[in-house]
Amino acid sequence: MANTGPSITDIKLLFARSGNRCAFPKCTAPMALGDTLTGEVCHIKGVRLGSARHDPDQTPSERHHYANLVLMCSTHHTVIDDDEKSYTNERLLEIKREHEATATQISDSEASKVAVSFVQNVANIGQSGGLSAHTVNTSSITVHSAPSGNHLVCQRQIAAIENLWRIIQNFSREFSALILIDSILVPSEIDEYFRGRDNINLMEILDEYRKQMQAIHKMSQAGSDDAGNEKPFVTQRLWSIFFVIQGIYGRTALLLTNSFKERKFVDWRNDHGCDQLLRAVLAAQSVEQVKNLQMNGLRTAIDLLEGHFLAEAGMNRPQSQ
Repeated sequence: MANTGPSITDIKLLFARSGNRCAFPKCTAPMALGDTLTGEVCHIKGVRLGSARHDPDQTPSERHHYANLVLMCSTHHTVIDDDEKSYTNERLLEIKREHEATATQISDSEASKVAVSFVQNVANIGQSGGLSAHTVNTSSITVHSAPSGNHLVCQRQIAAIENLWRIIQNFSREFSALILIDSILVPSEIDEYFRGRDNINLMEILDEYRKQMQAIHKMSQAGSDDAGNEKPFVTQRLWSIFFVIQGIYGRTALLLTNSFKERKFVDWRNDHGCDQLLRAVLAAQSVEQVKNLQMNGLRTAIDLLEGHFLAEAGMNRPQSQ
């Protein structure tokens, strides 16, 4: 029987040696957040005829073996595949060797957890011949279908995308006060309020975040408790983007709760967790740009993330940024 994808052993080894970072030089984007994949497993020699650096003489086993795989964020996966002259097989092997030689390996248990998640996702969306699923365009939404082409499966995949998008819009409503304050006040003004030095009446709309569980409550109200039901029916990339959007809303809300406790503004721009979430989807330059915005940075970051979600889903929306 032909080998139709990387083995769990090879994926585990790949994640363990990567240090949970993109292999592209100087990129620090995480490849996984917990057991949720945010990076991509790239083939050095492409899987199919016509794909970047494809070698028709490779056997299926060689094609999906650890030696032909490298971990990269989606941005740099696109970079290496769009510029085959610069990123030859030899150059990518060198990049991989240099990255693994300097990376701090993650633990065996962490690598196992991510590898299992990866293999389950590939099986769930019915991928064939590697990491790229068959693509079907239906009502302007790109869905990844099982090899059988079952119409009911396609319908369920479309419904999953729509349900996740609905939850994302619910996040925007539930956390609207948080977004509003970030949009009209600079960090120093917000900090003055938390330190008790300036009584900005508008800031009172954030008083609900004094409650320790408020962020969790709002995420539940938005429908996040049911989001996991959709994971088997969407691509790993789409799920990762949703996971990051959810994480940004939840983490920035928790930072506000901490601001009340610490009596000073705990700015999301300086938070390592928010930085890692954003870098899991956005290019490093984009992350720095939104963090440098004194006002409206959070809304801008979320708009960029939503744009990536819609692009991955095959839905078009006019972009304001």
